[in-house]
Amino acid sequence: MTYMAIPNIGNYTIALATAVESLGIKAWASTATTPAALKLGIDAAPESVCLPLKAHLGHFIEADRAGVEYAFMVNSVGTCRLRYYRHMIGQILKDLGLKIKIFGLGFDGFKPPIVRHFDPGPITFIKPLFHTVQKIKVIDELEVAAWRTRAIEITHGDTTQVMNKLLVELSESRTMAQTRAIRKKAAGCFADIPVDKEKKPLKVGLVGEISFLRDKCLNKNIEYILGSQGIELRNFFLLGEELQNITRIVFLNQSRRKSLSKLADRYLQNSVGGHALDSVAYSIHCADEGYDGMIHLCPSGCMPEVSVRPILKRVSKDKNIPILEMSYDEHTCSVGIATRLEAFADVLMERRKKNSSTAQRGKRAGHG
Repeated sequence: MTYMAIPNIGNYTIALATAVESLGIKAWASTATTPAALKLGIDAAPESVCLPLKAHLGHFIEADRAGVEYAFMVNSVGTCRLRYYRHMIGQILKDLGLKIKIFGLGFDGFKPPIVRHFDPGPITFIKPLFHTVQKIKVIDELEVAAWRTRAIEITHGDTTQVMNKLLVELSESRTMAQTRAIRKKAAGCFADIPVDKEKKPLKVGLVGEISFLRDKCLNKNIEYILGSQGIELRNFFLLGEELQNITRIVFLNQSRRKSLSKLADRYLQNSVGGHALDSVAYSIHCADEGYDGMIHLCPSGCMPEVSVRPILKRVSKDKNIPILEMSYDEHTCSVGIATRLEAFADVLMERRKKNSSTAQRGKRAGHG
């Protein structure tokens, strides 16, 4: 059986495995980078490259050692060096004497290189592809439900347990009917979790580089830490929304990036690549929507995200919204991340209390 390694894009890897099967081959993947794979990548990569490249590289080294013949990874545009990383990783793997072949997705073309290589029949290809899109939508819904529920759950861990169970079922789903059944029962599963309905959790937006928004190993399980601290978060990378944007571009000549550019125009007029525009625009959006704070995740040396950090400082000041900057490299410690997040949560809670107290005094003065 022929296998293809999938880069770790969090829970979306489950759906991407179905897409790989549309090519008539098997997927080799996990939903997060393993520490062993990360070490392999760190040891093999140049020190100056960012952690996402090292994670990808280590994953592909592990895959090759497991006998996997093929892999794919997403490319990028603009100043993000990810646009060169597929070729760089390929060269490193070649220098190591490994034979795994990497296909690029995204801006250098999905269909021509990979589909033409495996040449699946239309029925073999199209049906699993629709199933993939369906799974991505279900994962989006599960993610959103988990973010809301974890912040107010009475027993820590209940939400994660339900989430993991549903994800296992989704990974084992082989038909669209089975996936629809999982989607139908998911809302009830989360509704059955005992929660504190009187609690008004802090609301925080998560922006930054995709690998860190989605890979629990790289971001040190930030979503669970925030939720356990009673914070309702919104991760601003949902793959379903990204696919909808691509569809709008292709069929309607409309792009979500146009609306994001308009929102961020005062602060960012030029394209810097990656998802830097998203980081600025969604920070503005969250400030306008009354979020308590933002967290910006960035691998050390990431050109687009580092470029917009001074802009995010301006947004924070102008819009009066705290923005915590989190930089990651191979030396980043889980304990240090947890400590910083706890301190940030304390700051946000004190700020909310102060604002509430000020508002109450204003009301009393008005009645007086």
